[in-house]
Amino acid sequence: MKKALVLSGGGTRGSYQNGVIHAMRRLGRDDWNLVTGTSIGALNAALVVQKDYRVMDSLWHNLTQEQIVNGAFSVDMDLNDMFSERSSLFPFFRDFILDRGIDISPMKNYIASLYNPETFFRSEVDFGLVTCRAHNREPVYVNKEMMRDHGVDWLIASASAYPAFPVHHFEEGNFIDGGYYDNLPIDEALQMGADEIVAIDLSGNPRHPNFFNRTGITYIFPQVETGSFLSFDRKTINRLESLGYYDAMKAFGIFDGVRYTFARMADLPSWWHGFMRDIMILEGRIQRATEITARLRSSQIITDRIASIQHQKVVDDRRMFFGFMDYLMNMCGCEVERVWTFREARNTILAEFAPCMEEGYEYYPAAITAEKILAYTSTLDSKGVISKMVHQLFYPDHLFLAEGVWLTVYPFEKAAALFVRALMNELKGE
Repeated sequence: MKKALVLSGGGTRGSYQNGVIHAMRRLGRDDWNLVTGTSIGALNAALVVQKDYRVMDSLWHNLTQEQIVNGAFSVDMDLNDMFSERSSLFPFFRDFILDRGIDISPMKNYIASLYNPETFFRSEVDFGLVTCRAHNREPVYVNKEMMRDHGVDWLIASASAYPAFPVHHFEEGNFIDGGYYDNLPIDEALQMGADEIVAIDLSGNPRHPNFFNRTGITYIFPQVETGSFLSFDRKTINRLESLGYYDAMKAFGIFDGVRYTFARMADLPSWWHGFMRDIMILEGRIQRATEITARLRSSQIITDRIASIQHQKVVDDRRMFFGFMDYLMNMCGCEVERVWTFREARNTILAEFAPCMEEGYEYYPAAITAEKILAYTSTLDSKGVISKMVHQLFYPDHLFLAEGVWLTVYPFEKAAALFVRALMNELKGE
């Protein structure tokens, strides 16, 4: 059984991978036979091959802008945008090759200081990285043997995120970031004989969802906004490392949850089966209503919404349950970088919605006319709409929106309101 670790590119977001690797080492899952990577993932991969985990910690706990570039530069460029717009960039390569671009000599020196050929080649762990030829985007799969003569150059080449960074020139040619071909080289690992793969993506919009739920592949990626790939904000870098640790622990069943992290729950709440029955009934009513209005087409719009948020094609009961929890906890501003118990999370959500459960709650302004309620609703955010719906669930005569309106305009908010009511009923029963 050949086990591979695959690391994507993503600039300073690479701290997320350090967090995942910490978790895997703690769980005794660091018995890799092969590590492949692109860009910063290639550098992290080299450190894993060398087993220089203290060096990797030092890298991610102390990284500064001065270690990467000389002078000021914009951090607003998005790496995924660069790769998706690559066809419009290549006409400029010829001119750019003649230009120095941003001075990344500090990065080159830093990579040279981290790469230890003696330790690298003494390791039994195999290695691969991806870079691209600048003139035609032709991919180059660099194996461990190729690293003997130009190891530092290949690492720099894979991380040359044009146009933020200049094209890298050395004896083998002119090269740019491997992300222009494959920012998460699962395919390279498969071609090198990997049977079992842990792939760590650095994008909240996964590069290879086609590898989700495949036998032998564990795909880990951040569920939160990760920011610029050239952000050196210390708080952001540390946050991503923590999230990587928690996401890995969830991926291997130690914790529960999707976006938020929960202490492992043996079973879902006893009311969950009945709630899902109500959701299926609701989805049928939504479908019939939208067939008339022709505004929505899905036969399971609630389920599809959660699947879309989680970048999944299919979601099981646990993903559905934590999808609702994530939606409401995010709405309530709950902290992501911690482990929650279900009871803590439930009570936090209910505290936010407590005012709307009072009989005297103002479910719409007293002076408003029925004809203007929909216009008033459009001024509310999702939390405001859900609050009104929750109130109506507890006080049916306090009509906020007619059924036809919420079925077609606010179907997911209605489902979330039903979830809040289920949480409240559970609390009342304790």
